[in-house]
Order: sequence, then structure tokens, then C-alpha cells
Amino acid sequence: MKRSMYLYIFILLALMTACGGSQALATAAPVPTNTLEQPTMTLAPTATPTVEPTSTPDAAATAAAQSTQAASTVFSELDNLLSGSEVPYQEGHLAWQQTKPYAINLQGPSGSAATILEINKDLTAGNFIFKSDVTWEATGWMYCGAVFRSEPNLKEGKQYQFYFLRLSGLPVWFIDVFENGSNRVTSITKEQSSKAINMDNSATNQFVLVAEDEKFTVYFNGVRQGRFFDNGKQRMEGAFGFFAWQESGKGSCKYENSWVWSLDK
Repeated sequence: MKRSMYLYIFILLALMTACGGSQALATAAPVPTNTLEQPTMTLAPTATPTVEPTSTPDAAATAAAQSTQAASTVFSELDNLLSGSEVPYQEGHLAWQQTKPYAINLQGPSGSAATILEINKDLTAGNFIFKSDVTWEATGWMYCGAVFRSEPNLKEGKQYQFYFLRLSGLPVWFIDVFENGSNRVTSITKEQSSKAINMDNSATNQFVLVAEDEKFTVYFNGVRQGRFFDNGKQRMEGAFGFFAWQESGKGSCKYENSWVWSLDK
């Protein structure tokens, strides 16, 4: 009886052990799952277009470029006229250039004084080359010309006056010194005739006047007229102007393509 009880207990323990092992096997550790690491995508910043800066017009640079171009054009004219001469134009610079036509219109006799037109109140020079293309219209005697090395008051100040005369059959020009409007002090050239001057009505004549200290050289339409001297050196520096004088009837002098090339150092 005891042995049967022991056997029964033994069998019961064996069954319990067997059940426990199966349960342990059933509760085996789970196979690890491979976790795929998904990298986080970092979006690149959206490219912002770079706006090119708008260039600001440089007025000073534009003016300088235009001035350089103008000086180059005038220098070419000087090369054509004075290359090989003694005039040191290569060392000069453009002091003034005309930007619009000037005209002096006259009616009836001018009397004792010419009509003078100031061309630029800030322009003065002592040594220079002065050029202009002059068109004249007249029914009678007509003087066109220029004032240079003048005292500030162009109407009354002491000055040099450069004349050329429109009178058929008598092409004449001269340089005189005037003061007080109509008082001729002296003549530098006396009256000079020139076949280079076109005397036709409505004709255009180009003059070029070179002033170097007491020396003056004159060109008409590219033809050299000679060199003249003012040994008294009455005016060595001053202002510029255009002028006209009419004997009778109607007349006009129109000035275009004018410039002053300074030889002052």
C-alpha cells in the first residue's frame, strides 16, 4: 500500500515535470525581427534665384565719355590742319565746344559798333586754337567774326576783334584791337585779302585762329593766311564771343561746329 502510494506520487511528479518542460519549450524566446532603419530624408533648401543688381546710370561717367569722344574728334581735325606745323596742339586740351547754332540777325545799318554775342561766360584763355563754320546772308556789306582775349565786358572792354568781310569781289579779313565798344586802338594785321574766302551769299566759310602769346596765325577753309604779331602784347588772356556788323539792309551770321582748344599749360 505504501509502495503503491509512492509509485503514484512518482508518476504524478513525472507528469508534472513533463508538462513543465513542454511549457518551457512553448515559451521559447521570440526570434528577433530585423528592424530596417529608414533614414530620415532631409530636404535640401529650395534654391532662391539671385536677382542681378540693376546698374545705376553714372551721369559723371557718361559726361566724361562724351567729353573724351568730343576731344578725340577735335584732335582729328587739328591733325588734318596742323600736322607738321609749329603749333603744339598735341599738348593742348578741349576747353569748349558748341552744342547748338548761334546766330546774329541784323536789320539796317549797324552804326559804329558791332553786335557781340557772348558764347560762354566761363570760357577764358590766353593761348588757344579757335574754330568756327560761319554762314552769312546779306543784301549788302556784311562783316562776320569773333572776339577773343576780351575784358569781361564784351561790349566795352578792351579786346581783339577778328573780321572777315562779305562783299563780292573784295574778300577781306583783319585783326584789330578795340576798346570802349567802337574805339579802334590799333590794327594787328591791317586789311588782308584772301581768295580762300567764299564770297557767295549763303556761303559757309571756316576760320581757324591760332593765338600763341603775341603771335596770331589765321586759316580760312584750311588755307593758311600767314602769321602776324602784336609786339605790344596788349591783351594776353580773356573772354570769347561772336560778332556781326551790317552796312545796310538785312543780314545774318550763323556760327556752327565751333570749339576752342586751349594751349595754356
